[in-house]
Amino acid sequence: IAIAGAVVRDHLWYLAAFWAHPELQRNKIGMPLLKKVWEGGKEAGASVFFTWSSIDLTAMAAYMKLGMVPGYQNFFFDGSPKQLADISSSYEVAPLEKPVVMEIDRQIRGTSREPDHDFWFSNPNLQKKQVIQNGRVVGYYYLNRGVIGPAAWKQPHHAETVLSLACREAMVQSPEVRMAVPGINHAALQFAFNTGLRLTSFAHFLSTASFGQMAQYIPSGQSLF
Repeated sequence: IAIAGAVVRDHLWYLAAFWAHPELQRNKIGMPLLKKVWEGGKEAGASVFFTWSSIDLTAMAAYMKLGMVPGYQNFFFDGSPKQLADISSSYEVAPLEKPVVMEIDRQIRGTSREPDHDFWFSNPNLQKKQVIQNGRVVGYYYLNRGVIGPAAWKQPHHAETVLSLACREAMVQSPEVRMAVPGINHAALQFAFNTGLRLTSFAHFLSTASFGQMAQYIPSGQSLF
């Protein structure tokens, strides 16, 4: 009748699933279950708790009561990108290497999350690329049937190049490109609007504290963020 599940990576606890049967909501079922998963996260070493929430007032109230407060929205875009920027000859793309992506994630995502990358690397349908400028890796992206994410870049000025490269490859896979953008990632939001992607929906990001550099990140989705 209810389920709650979270992923713990180092000090970060991410609530990936929280559902209760509609007819049984507001019957003091969900919160006790959520608290058990919360305490399990503490026992596993988590100190920062966050989630990606749909517009469910009951669930959002539960999150805020526990201390996960609104940070920004996650915006969903899709469409066929137009007027992509030309790529400087100083950039190139190569197959993604796991030590490289883990090092970038330590900086940008706040954790190297090796189990997540093991999971993604095991999927032959995922394209996995690292972006290199003048011999140095500056970002990465994953692609699956036109969906971009996760993706990250080390410095703000690499945003347009990483996203343009990802979009070009995504368009080979599918006529429609899709990605979710954290509201704090203004460069990616501007990129989406400049290239004609459509804003289709949004969700809420709630957290007990800030972490990483979400202004340089595109999430993988609601399962692992």
